[in-house]
Amino acid sequence: MAFNTFLQTKVNFLILPIIVLPISTGIYLFLYNKLKNDPRKLKTIGDIEFTRTVIKKRIGDSITEYNLQSIKGLELERHIPSVTAKDSKSGYFSYILRIIFNNSSTESLVVSDKPIDRRQNLSIVETMKTLKKIIQPEIRIIS
Repeated sequence: MAFNTFLQTKVNFLILPIIVLPISTGIYLFLYNKLKNDPRKLKTIGDIEFTRTVIKKRIGDSITEYNLQSIKGLELERHIPSVTAKDSKSGYFSYILRIIFNNSSTESLVVSDKPIDRRQNLSIVETMKTLKKIIQPEIRIIS
């Protein structure tokens, strides 16, 4: 848009790249800084733990345990993409985890791709792939 504006004002073609390049670079850097996530600004409100027999969900002071025998399946769907490659191992910042129960009710949770323990470099996708080998309920990863 800026390029067309400068063309219509008949600016010299040698000066045009000198003007347009810094403006477009500035806009790119501004948008990049606005869109990237800052992990220090995020606050954990809960966590989810998978074991061989139960799924434990902690949100604030509330702890809920779901027995795996009452769960028909788990679905993991992409939610918010990450801006940079270092933000997430899988390329997505968050996922929607759906727990489908045997009585056809569901519960949906938005889960981060980053683990609570910063030293481990696990992702929720890798966790679900491992669970697929260990537990009985059907696990689907929706791309």
